[in-house]
Amino acid sequence: MSARSRGPRARKALGQHFLVDTGVLADIAAAVRVPEGGVLFEIGAGTGQLTGTLLDAGHEVVALEVEPRLIGHLRQRFAGRKRLTLVEGDARIFDLAEVIPAGRPFSVVGNLPYFAANPIIRHLLEGWPRPTELVVMVQREVAREITASPGKLSLLGISVQNHAVPEPLFDVPPNAFDPPPAVHSSVVRLALRGTPLVPPERDEAFFALVSGAFRNPRKQIHNALSRAPGHVPDAVRPALDAAGIDSHRRPETLDIPEWLALLDAFEASASHA
Repeated sequence: MSARSRGPRARKALGQHFLVDTGVLADIAAAVRVPEGGVLFEIGAGTGQLTGTLLDAGHEVVALEVEPRLIGHLRQRFAGRKRLTLVEGDARIFDLAEVIPAGRPFSVVGNLPYFAANPIIRHLLEGWPRPTELVVMVQREVAREITASPGKLSLLGISVQNHAVPEPLFDVPPNAFDPPPAVHSSVVRLALRGTPLVPPERDEAFFALVSGAFRNPRKQIHNALSRAPGHVPDAVRPALDAAGIDSHRRPETLDIPEWLALLDAFEASASHA
């Protein structure tokens, strides 16, 4: 069941679409897993539709909202609610250590603005302190990239899966929002790994290799790498052979351990040159 959002209207210039479907709100609240003794960090509280659902479910919520007029509305709407802390800030650049109570574990939930979803997710996965997991709504196509298996992997998928295990939860139609967006949305869970698959000290070299190959994602891996900046074409096939990777495969078919093996091969070749 849907109802018009309570409070200020959405601003098209900010890409705002307020989730108002009570069934979807309940489904998101049911999907949330807050660590024992922890808090729930909500991104983009908007008019408070999801915030209210989370509070009614008994969660302690720290809610972030970037727009001052909405912060004012939220303060009025939830006046007297003891388990809510409102914070004004931009989810792409906020300091987690300033908004999460010291020493408290936390998980993240939110309906992310489409235009800012990628930098927000990256900030949460790479920042500190680290959440235990995220349950977030994004554009359906982005969700498919994030949760893709080898064969359909993209640079975005590899970047996210380096830090977290993704799980698609459910799709959300446009009519669940006020106003309805032009695209479908999806809710995904990102359960953070204990440590990233790529050691932090190898991040720069790893993503230079992967991003270079993904400049030509539909080409076979030996051709994609031969055209990538910084690679000597004659060194590509020996490195692929050393890593045990068929040179006719495409970049989207390689998983993170295979990319790491390929990086090892390139580095070993450079050290013996």
